[in-house]
Amino acid sequence: MKNKIKRFTHNQLVVLLVFLMHCGKAVTVDQLERQTGIAGKSLGGVISSLSRTSFRSIPLIEPVGASAANSGLRWLLNDRVLDVTETITEIKRLLAYYD
Repeated sequence: MKNKIKRFTHNQLVVLLVFLMHCGKAVTVDQLERQTGIAGKSLGGVISSLSRTSFRSIPLIEPVGASAANSGLRWLLNDRVLDVTETITEIKRLLAYYD
């Protein structure tokens, strides 16, 4: 999975970092917009891409129902796919190259 993460775009890394920070909890589109600054179709594209990313047939993120505000789905990180602490460190390292 680490090799796949190295190929992610900046936006994918930022969104995945939010999922990692909320590991074990469902994240809504509204939360992602507020915490990443990515909105609209750009965010939808990132979520779509992450949901299609899988490791050994297990999706990286998966939908877990509609949000309470009916503004899209809630999404959950599949922490069986990666080591949370290690991945946070790797994403922060990769994001440092963008600054």
